[in-house]
Amino acid sequence: MNAVKSFRHTRITFTIGPATESEAQLEAIINAGANVVRLNMAHADHAWVRATVERVRKVSARMKKELGVMMDIKGPEIRTGDLSAPLELRAGEVFDFTVKPGAAGQSGEEVRSVDVNYQGLVDDIRVGDEVLVDNGLLRLEVLEKREARIRCRVVIPGELKSRRHINLPGVKVNLPSFTEKDRADATVGLEEGIDFLALS
Repeated sequence: MNAVKSFRHTRITFTIGPATESEAQLEAIINAGANVVRLNMAHADHAWVRATVERVRKVSARMKKELGVMMDIKGPEIRTGDLSAPLELRAGEVFDFTVKPGAAGQSGEEVRSVDVNYQGLVDDIRVGDEVLVDNGLLRLEVLEKREARIRCRVVIPGELKSRRHINLPGVKVNLPSFTEKDRADATVGLEEGIDFLALS
């Protein structure tokens, strides 16, 4: 009786970085079962991409094991601005996000605030919407909208640092899904023969 060859349809993807980009580490990860290497373009430049793809192809060929290369482009993002020091936000505290550069702390009221890099925030958001900061570590609820700021109440407290990512669940934001940086990154990826292009 002939044995039926097993095919694994699921792919194991790993994100390559300083701790995993050496040839020895790549060999170990491939031997552990990885099929796809992910290049995180939020933290990569084009010279690194070219060198890394070349190294991955070299190791893959030497081991006679096919390893796909996926470029995960950054896409648009909304972030808080720079702070001179982290802010500890307390539950129930009123806090403002401003869309006018340099307007943070300039409301004339005793309400703490931070700038945001997305000018359309006030137009897109509604009273009652949630604002998640730093991958949801901080959660705020929108209380009111003003000309260049939104006023919120802190629901889940925590420390707010500079340049933290903002998510707006259920809010349709008027940002392009494919930025100029994404276009430049994807062009380099195609030149290097990547196998997959992702937007996470």
